[in-house]
Amino acid sequence: MKNCLACGHAQDDGRFCGKCGAPMEDAAQERAATTHSMCDEQPNSQYTQTAQRTTQSNEQFELIKKQSKLYVNYFVEQLKMPSANFNVEATWKNSIISMIIYVVLTALSVFTLINQIFSGGFGFFESIGPSFIQVFFYISLFISLLIAISIFAIFLTAKLFSESLSVTNVISKIGNYYTLPIAIMVLSILLGLLKSFSYSTTMIYIGFALAIGIIPMFVMMKLLSNKSKNIDSFYGFVFYLVVTVILSSIVFSFMIDSAIGEVFKFFK
Repeated sequence: MKNCLACGHAQDDGRFCGKCGAPMEDAAQERAATTHSMCDEQPNSQYTQTAQRTTQSNEQFELIKKQSKLYVNYFVEQLKMPSANFNVEATWKNSIISMIIYVVLTALSVFTLINQIFSGGFGFFESIGPSFIQVFFYISLFISLLIAISIFAIFLTAKLFSESLSVTNVISKIGNYYTLPIAIMVLSILLGLLKSFSYSTTMIYIGFALAIGIIPMFVMMKLLSNKSKNIDSFYGFVFYLVVTVILSSIVFSFMIDSAIGEVFKFFK
């Protein structure tokens, strides 16, 4: 027998009372159990989602921490022996990281130098001087284009005069030597903050000469000396210089025109 919870009417079967229509005892208990189950599931679901997000964040943090540690070890080893991994293409990811770090540090170094020179000049820098975004964007773009030209020139020259290399292989060969320019840029930023402007500028020039000029030339010469096709390696090196000079001149003219345009904007 089932009893109605509203009027007390008793009947053998049915989920609702035949007299008043209210739910019978079993139906009410089932409804209460269902409601309780839904209430339990909702917090559990929220807790599960929160736990999953926390786990994913921890995994990403651990991955970043691991990669950072591996790069630091790579950086130290390359600083000791830059040519150790010359023929190892697997280092191209670390080489790209080194290139990016160099570009960022150079842009920061140039901005630090400009800021330190003009920030005390009666507010000149703050009033009409270039902003951090402008300096960072133009310097980063300029150096990135020059690095891309070096990679392309070595890739093309090696294919015609030496051995066919993949782009990632060329990147790994160049980027392995970027640890020294990175260290020089860090020193330049420190000297700029200490208002040692002449030494800071000298460090920028040295780092730039190494990253854009000396390192690509050294890699090209090493490739031509290791393996050369029927054409003499001297002509291969001349070809590399011609390609580099032509493309770099185009980039220089483009950046100068853009810089002049920005200067005119200040005086309009």
